[in-house]
Amino acid sequence: LNATNLHFADVVVTTNLAAAAGAVAALFTIYLLTRTLDVGMVGNGAIAALVAITAPSGYVEPWAAIVIGAVAGVIVVGGVLAIEKYLDDPVGCLPAHGLAGIWGTLSCGLFTVPALAKFNGVGQGGLFYTGSFAQLGAQAVAVTASFTTVFCLSFAIFWVIKKTIGLRVSPREEMEGLDISEHGMWAYPESFMPVPGGVYRPAEFPTVNPHEAAHPAPRVNEGARA
Repeated sequence: LNATNLHFADVVVTTNLAAAAGAVAALFTIYLLTRTLDVGMVGNGAIAALVAITAPSGYVEPWAAIVIGAVAGVIVVGGVLAIEKYLDDPVGCLPAHGLAGIWGTLSCGLFTVPALAKFNGVGQGGLFYTGSFAQLGAQAVAVTASFTTVFCLSFAIFWVIKKTIGLRVSPREEMEGLDISEHGMWAYPESFMPVPGGVYRPAEFPTVNPHEAAHPAPRVNEGARA
């Protein structure tokens, strides 16, 4: 894609439609599952949709972009709720970028318009237009190859880090948060201020040997109580 034609405008439209659809879909999904209007999850839905539409943005029609974004919004909510039970992923990176990215890559094999496929030098439309699994199969191979490569390299790197300098912080630092232990300040001090309308959450820490923390830090609620 380049600026010598107007096809980039189509990409702008599909990208924004997908983001909007992802945010709305995530809002409805989290409300149906938890009966809460989680604004943070709405943001995750928009991010997941933007990740998903990255691959097919130049090759799908606007209606397909809405579908791709909406599905990504549902995926990220389900992914966050499911994965948090087994893995440490406080920002929802795996669902928003991993799962949504896989869906977006595969969606090229479903929704690619034959007339737009020429822009990537292949000219093969998606399954819903051609009835052929050729492009979908190619996308699946790409996903498998990428996942295998990244997983193996990441596992090896993290294993080396774990065996040398250590991969996890101490239990105390984990409870206090790295903003305190690493930077000596709160990232969101308003969360700990006992003011009218504020959210005051006294911190509670397990009994931990003080020498276990690399950078001992004060209790995060001492300043708020003072």
